[in-house]
This record gives sequence, C-alpha cells and structure tokens, in this order.
Amino acid sequence: MSGRLFDTSGPCLYTIPPQADFLRVLATTLREEFDAAGDPDALTRLLILTPTRRAAKALGDVFAELAGNGVALLPLIRPIGDVDVDDPPFEPGELAGLAAPAISIERRRYELARLILAKEAALGRPLGVGGALALSDSLAALLDDLATEDVSDLSDLQDAVTTYLPADRREAVEFIDIVQRVWPARLAELGLTDAAARRSLILHELVARWTKQPPDHPVLAVGSTGSIPAARKLMKVIANLPQGAVVLPGFDWDADASAWDSIKDDHPQWAMKTLVDELGVDRLQMPSWPGAAEDSLAERRRRLIAEALRPADTTDEWLKRIGELQGRFGDSFFNDGMTGLSLVETADEISEARACALMLREVLETPDRTAILVTPDRMLARRVSAEMTRFGVRLDDSGGAALAETMAGAFLTRLLDVALDCGRVVALTALWGSPLFRAGHRRGQTHTVLAKFEAEALRGARPGRDLAAVRARLDGQYVRLFDEDRATINAILDQLDTSLAGLLTPGKRSASAWARAHAEAAEALASDDSGSGAQAVWVGEGGEAAAGLLRSLLEESESLPDMSLPEYAAAFGEMCRSRRVAPRLGVHPRLQVLGPLEARLITADRVILAGLNEGVWPPGPGADPWLSPGMRRTVGLGAPERRYGLAAHDFAQLAAAPDVIMTRSGKSEGSPTVASRWLWRLKTLARGALGAAAEAAFAPETDYAALSRRLDDPGAPPRAAPRPQPAPPVPVRPRQMSITEIRTWVRDPYSIYARHVLGLRRLDPADMPPDARERGSALHDALEAVVPAWSDGIPEDAVKQLVAHAELKLAEAGFGPEEMVLERARFERAASWLVGWEAERRARGIHLDKVEIFGSMPFEGPAGPWTLTGRSDRFDRHPDGRLDIIDYKTGGSASAKSIKAGFDPQLPLTAAMAAAGAFEALEAGEAAGLYYISLPGNAGGGKEVRIDGGRNPDVASYVEGALTDLTGWIARFDDETTPYESQIRAQYTNDYGDFDHLARRGEWGSAAEGSSEGDT
Repeated sequence: MSGRLFDTSGPCLYTIPPQADFLRVLATTLREEFDAAGDPDALTRLLILTPTRRAAKALGDVFAELAGNGVALLPLIRPIGDVDVDDPPFEPGELAGLAAPAISIERRRYELARLILAKEAALGRPLGVGGALALSDSLAALLDDLATEDVSDLSDLQDAVTTYLPADRREAVEFIDIVQRVWPARLAELGLTDAAARRSLILHELVARWTKQPPDHPVLAVGSTGSIPAARKLMKVIANLPQGAVVLPGFDWDADASAWDSIKDDHPQWAMKTLVDELGVDRLQMPSWPGAAEDSLAERRRRLIAEALRPADTTDEWLKRIGELQGRFGDSFFNDGMTGLSLVETADEISEARACALMLREVLETPDRTAILVTPDRMLARRVSAEMTRFGVRLDDSGGAALAETMAGAFLTRLLDVALDCGRVVALTALWGSPLFRAGHRRGQTHTVLAKFEAEALRGARPGRDLAAVRARLDGQYVRLFDEDRATINAILDQLDTSLAGLLTPGKRSASAWARAHAEAAEALASDDSGSGAQAVWVGEGGEAAAGLLRSLLEESESLPDMSLPEYAAAFGEMCRSRRVAPRLGVHPRLQVLGPLEARLITADRVILAGLNEGVWPPGPGADPWLSPGMRRTVGLGAPERRYGLAAHDFAQLAAAPDVIMTRSGKSEGSPTVASRWLWRLKTLARGALGAAAEAAFAPETDYAALSRRLDDPGAPPRAAPRPQPAPPVPVRPRQMSITEIRTWVRDPYSIYARHVLGLRRLDPADMPPDARERGSALHDALEAVVPAWSDGIPEDAVKQLVAHAELKLAEAGFGPEEMVLERARFERAASWLVGWEAERRARGIHLDKVEIFGSMPFEGPAGPWTLTGRSDRFDRHPDGRLDIIDYKTGGSASAKSIKAGFDPQLPLTAAMAAAGAFEALEAGEAAGLYYISLPGNAGGGKEVRIDGGRNPDVASYVEGALTDLTGWIARFDDETTPYESQIRAQYTNDYGDFDHLARRGEWGSAAEGSSEGDT
C-alpha cells in the first residue's frame, strides 16, 4: 500500500472534523490507499480498533457498501474496549493464556449478591435476594471503575475515611476493601476474571508487546478519545508504530490559547488534549484525515459549538471572541453557524416525544433520507417509540425494552404472580390474557372461554386463596356457562394445578431448582391441544433473552442462598426488569433511537438531540451507595466532572451535523426543569451576538411543537355532551322488572335502558376486598339458614348458631382471620339483639312464615302485559292472618318520606304482591306493617324501623300509592315518545349510577333541571 498515511516524522495523528461522515470518510480513504498499492489482499491485513461494537459493525457495513456488487474484502475491525485474545490477529497464541475468560454478567451478579447478603446478615440487617441483586449492579460498576482506572490500593482511602467519614461510609469502604481481597480469590477459584480487568490486562500487554515488537501489519485506532487510561496508552503506542495511526474524532486544533490552556475534566476536549500533550504533538499542526474536507458552513458550526462549550473560567471572553470570530468569518458568522441548527422547547415530556416523532416521520417523506434520535433519557425514547406507532413505524431503539415488558418476560412474571397467590383474580386473568397461555387448548378457544368465566364468576370479592376456590365459582348461582365451557375451564384449571405443582412446593430451595420448576411450568402452560407450542416461550426477541436469564439461573446461581418462592419471585423480577432486549424484527431501516455512547461515529441526514435538560443530558451525579465523589477522587478514580466532559464531547460531535434539532421539555412529571448547561450556553452566546434575533435563529422551519398539539386536536372547542334521551321502540322496552329495579327506574330511567335494552350490566372490579355487601350477604344467608329452624322455639345457643353460620359465609367471602375478630363481635351483638326481638314477637303471637321466597305479579299496560317480580327477605304472620313485610338491612334504610314520594317502593310493592297472592309459597294476606330490621352490629346490636304507623300513613295508603305510581310508570314508558333520561330527580338521584359514565353525566351535571320530588 501507499505509505502516505504513515509518512510522518513523529507520532501519526489525524482528526476528522465533526460534520464529516466519520466512518465513510475513513473507509473511502483506506480503500483508495490500499487499492493504489495494487495488492487486492492488502486491506485484509489492516487492523482497525473502534470505540464500540456498534461503530465496528457500522464501519464494516460501510466497507461492504463501498465494495458494491463485488467481493467485499474487509479489514479486521475490533472494538478497542473488547479486544479478545482469541480473535485475529492475536490468536492462535500470541496472547494465549494471558487472561482467564471473562465472567458472565449474571454470574458476577450472583456472586456479588452473595457477598452483600453475607455482609448485611453479619450486621443484623436482613436483605432479600432481590435487593442484593439490585445493589450488586452498583458494586459491579465500582469494581469496573477500579479496574478501568488501574486502582488496586485503597490504603489512602482507608486513612481518610477513618478521620473524616461517618460510620456508614466507613462501613462501605471497609466492605469494598474486603471485596477487593476476596473477589480475586473467588474469581481464581472459578477460573474467570472480570471483563474490565481482563480488558485492561490485555491492553497493557498489547502496549508492552507492540512497544517491544511492532506488529507486521498496519494498525489504526479510530474514533476513540483516549478517556480510558489503558486505551490511551495503547493509542500512544499505535501512533508511534511504523504502520500505525490514530484518528481522533473532532479534535479542536484551532482553539484559542486561552481556552485550550484552561481545559479541565469537564471539557469535551479533555481526553484528547491529555493524549496530545503526552505524545508531545503540536496541536496546531494536527492534520486532517485525507479526504476529510470541511466546508465553510461546517467550520462555522464547529467553531460556534466550541465557543459555547469553552471552559467556564474563560467565558468572560465571550464578547471579545464574538468580535474576533465576526472579524475572521464576517458578520454573518453566527447566522451561518446556526444554519441547520434549531431548538424545539415543549411544555412537557409527552409533547416533546410527540414533536420528536413528527421530526422522524417527516424524514421518511424523502426517499433514502435517514435520521437518528439521540438521548440518554430512556423514558423519552420509549415515549417516542410509542408515538411512532400511530404512523405504523417501529423504531430501532438501541436501549430496547426491559425483558419484563416483552411477551415472554411478562408471561414468566405473571406465572410467578399466580404461584404466589393462586386465588388472586387479577394475577390469573393477567396470565390468561398472555398470547403464550394455552394450557392444552387452542389459543382462541382458551381466551374466549376464560374471558366469559372471569366476567361471569370472578368479579367482585376474590374467590379465596387457591385454585379450588376459583373452581368453586363454576357452580355459583349466577354463572351462566355452557356445559362444554365448564369442561374446558375445569381442564384448564387442572392443567394449572399440575403445572404449578413444582412452584407450590413449600420451603426453601436453590435458585436453580426454582428456575427449573419455573421453566417447566411455562412450557406446560404454553403447550396447545396438540402438545406443541412449548418452545414458543423461548423464541423471538424476548424469548431468547428469557431463556438466557433462566439458563444463567440454572447453571450459574449456585452462589445464591436457598430461597422461598416469594424471594425467588423478587429476584427474578429484579433481573427481568434490569435486562434489556433490543428490537431486531420489523424495525424501520432508516430511523434509529440511540444513546450517546451508541451514537458515537454514527451519522444520519437528520440528528435529533432530545432530552436536553440538566440532570438528564448531561446526567446528574446519581447516588453511589459505596463511594462519595470526594472518596472517588481520593482513591484515584475519575472525578464526576470527567463524565460531563465525555458527555459534552458526544454532544459537540452530534450538534455539528448539518441538520440538527435539539429538544427539551419545560416540565417533567409536573415539575419545572432546567435547560442543559450546553443549551444554556448556546442560547447565551447567541443572544450576546444576535440580540433579539437569537430566538428566531433557533426556530425550526417547521413548528413541530404546534403540529404536535394539533395531532389530537378535535378541530373544535370542547362541547359538553347533552343529557341522553334514548327513546327506543316500545317492543324492545322491558316488560318485566324486579321490585328493586323500580327504585332505579324512578330515579334513573337511563340505567334501566342500559340494562334491559342495551343488555349491559355492571362488572365489579376484580379482587375487591370484602366489605359491606359481603357482610350483608353473610347476614342474609345466616338468617335464611338458621332462623326458620326455630319454629318450635328459640334454642339456648341461638346466638352461637347465627354467628357460626355467618363466620362460615364471611370466610367464603374472603374475610381473613384478622378481620374475623371484628366481624365476630359485630355479629354477636346483632344476633343477640335479633334473638331478643324474635322472643318478644313470638310472645305477641307473631311467628315467622316464609323467608327468601320469589313471586311475580302481572299488570296490564297500554302496550300489553307487564310483570313485576321480586324476592322478599321475610314474611311474619299475625294471629289474624295479616302479614308483616320485613327487609333486613346491615346499612341504612329508606325513609318514610322517600317511600311516600314513590322513590323507594320496595316494601309497599312487596305488600301488594303478598295481598294478591303473587308469592306461590305464601298464603295471601293483607299487610299489617312495613318493617326494616337494621342489624349493623353496633353497640345496640340492631333496631326495628317501622315505616307505617304513628305519624306516617297506614299500610294501605303506602300500597295504594305504590301501585298507582307503578301503573303510571308502566303507561308512561309504553309511550314511545317517553325517553329514558339519566338521573331525572333533582334530590333523589343515585350518587354512583352504574351507567353514569355511559350517559356522560360528568359533562352535563347530575341534577335534572325542572324536576321535583313529587313529580311521578
């Protein structure tokens, strides 16, 4: 090949300006140079070291593209941070045996978690395995930092902490010192090494060997800044090789002397300045890479960004520098430099994501045009990806999603949720809803049958604590399922029982034993009726990651202690949330979402720099549970400011692209934000140079913020919905209602329309805690089962009988032992009062006749027959044959006023049905009294509330009024022009109507205009 690239008198250093397509310029020049040598195989002997794996892959793609349709002879391309002794050109033995294999990420987590658990146990602070795994990540990061910075001695830190630090920080440092001594021994026992320590060891060995004996092939280190000490040493060696060169990204060779001399850790040029100074190279003589041209606009942008990011203690020279730059480049310097650079500021993070999605979508309007969105904010990246789905575009997001958010990860997590609490309906329905759940049946069949079962039988109070309680709901009173549906559900529950058996084993077991049972249960429940489909859990993006996680638990988790199922579930959940899964299939080839590290050396036609808020980009210092910033400096680790410098270099490189849009949100999670320091500096510099015109200079050609607001704009001012007035044809209107529904009909006809005409019914939330309704049902069941048996006299243990039966029903309803203490006392008081009340009535010759009987009563309406139905709590018979109509209540009861007004006609209508002989099991009789028996179980136990008598009208008046009102309502709604309005009574409304949301009551208000309580 031509020696032009390496023909230098000293260290061979180049730079490629920020706006150039780094990888394409590099590859193009190399092909030209090696083609000129006339040796077609020369390129294959070249070794190129890149900063990241993504950059290595992208460079290989560029070489392949430049080769066209011919054979692509590629150089050896390796990431400098992941050089492997087993990869060419180092194998088959040049560095063999130098370093043991690197320990896997998961194996290291388990081993470090073991140390953390031992430490916490020794201090008397028990910590769960999941918590230890979470804490192990930060400890692993610290060990990597120590290896990267070649720190092996903590003695200086030990001396400092003894004097200056509180006890908790001393404890952390002492533990780190122990880890530094124990951890290498454990790695040696395993025959492994830390990846970061292995990298440093290999790089240092390469430095020593290449210094002593230079390689016989060309070597290029490209795109790295030298921020890692071992990498910087290797770059220095490569720069001095006979066939070696270093290509720096965006080196600022023409910075003014004041700024250059003031560069510190937090400056984007700090790492490269350190490298150049150590090499003794005159920065002013730094050549550009052959073919890396920089036009005038690109130079102006580069200088503008450099000035904005100049060292903080030299910003007092900004006015002077503005004059100098305008003198050199002309008065249009700032306008030219800001050409193609714009800023979009939105109200909140949701608006920012929507605006970014519009920017990406706009790029697709031009064929072959590409775009990258770069942000360290993972939540923002997810929001942008979600917004792009409205355009039918799936983004290539380098950060990916948590394994727990994938189909396989969610399925495995839901499976553990069910195993932890088999009677929890929310967990069961979440598992049943997974596309992977088949349980020996076809997916469509399983989903349909289980959805119906859940709606019919599992809503409301939770069934119980196990699958047997769930199965018992199949035979519930109101469960309407076909026989074949019942058979399918029983088979599915059987499969669940069998599959979960391994996870329901009591006691503690090893993580690998739990993982095996977990995997076997997942495969069993993913199998269909043909026995296939078990492997569906482990395929696809999430499936492969899930398989890898469980494989690591099976093969590498022996260091973890034995654990219970809840502990295993917590540990699995922690690992599932922390493992990321990048999308691979169905992503758009011209759009990418990248983190700043992944974006290094990647170029696109449009670059969007999103999330430019302080604490996000650059990131905040974060909370280190092990070392404070001062302690890190003491031990020799990089200061936090060094991370700002690396982040600033990424920003400076990306912001120099021809088409750049910067974005930020004014609020995050409702709290005000502060613009990134880089953005603040750019705006300050622009205002100093352009004055009032600076804001316009930052404005993009398209107002993306305004467009994002219009995406969901209905195009008209909000308008409240009117009160609904459906008036269906009379033939579809209900011809039968229960007594309790009459109350609803009078107050809220719309609910009757929704229930009877539309066929809707309210679904209770799942897993409702048992409350007043279940307490009332238990009381009714106890009274129905026990009181009729006292026909021959009230037994001495009557209270005990009632309480025992009520306890049984309360337990079935889901009341736990701790709640039963209060409920038992409540029922004992209520039962004691009721026994006394029963004795007093029997002494007067009144005896119980019937309980919980059903009846129906026909009416003749204008449109034909109409039927009233009802079930009564209790009828008591007087010696003269008259009846007391009794309704049990555990809560409040209707007042005589509301009954008289026709808003609570239950008791009068029951009396009318009893007088007409509408209850087949009851001998007809006139009503003697209307009673509510209130049994709240308070201090008094209960009380009798009689509606008729005293100042109130007699029973006959109530009955006559209720019948008149009912026949009037039947006639009214047999008229097709009568609408079913919502909440028509100003005073007597349902506070929480079942169908208020459907009627959009919140928009038009709950009170009916012009209504009065006496209008029936």
